[in-house]
Amino acid sequence: MKVIENRALKDEEKMELQEIQLQEAKHIAEEPDRKYEEVAHKLVIIEGDLEDYRFETE
Repeated sequence: MKVIENRALKDEEKMELQEIQLQEAKHIAEEPDRKYEEVAHKLVIIEGDLEDYRFETE
């Protein structure tokens, strides 16, 4: 019975570690998307500023 309990405990610890690794992998995979969205947003703002500048200089 003790062997089964030890194995169950090891399996549970392994699952917890894998869940943590999965969350880290998701974070790493999503980071480029977040950065892209941030840069795209900044680009829209800069393009708007450029249009305003062009309008003011005309």
